[in-house]
Amino acid sequence: MSFIPIPIRDNLVYFIGKQGCTWSCTITLNQAGIDPPTPIDLTDYSVRGQIRKAFSDATPNAEFVCSKVDDLAGKLNILLEAETTAALSACRSSVDSTNYASADKSGQYLYDVEIYKGNPEIVYRVIQGIIFVDAEVTK
Repeated sequence: MSFIPIPIRDNLVYFIGKQGCTWSCTITLNQAGIDPPTPIDLTDYSVRGQIRKAFSDATPNAEFVCSKVDDLAGKLNILLEAETTAALSACRSSVDSTNYASADKSGQYLYDVEIYKGNPEIVYRVIQGIIFVDAEVTK
């Protein structure tokens, strides 16, 4: 798997992404605080997501290709093409689910994904966190 999620809490999810690979992840959005879990109806929403090195950066390093998979089931997909991930800086040593917390900052990116609708836009941030880029050897 080239894009590995590490759930932290609520809508905070870290990812380990393999540099130079296609990253893809299907996400199911549920309404907060409802038991049993109830999907968010995405029918009227669009989806967008970006990656940046720092919150203050004026432009993103990459933008996810976002698509809705199943509106009524609250499923969406985020994707980055291999060419895009190859251009991202990677951590200087290998990163996996056991050592990501001590990974160097060179290959760390911030990201979030939003759903939005209307004019003026109503926006909800549905997932956010850090992406750790694991370096490729074959280029």
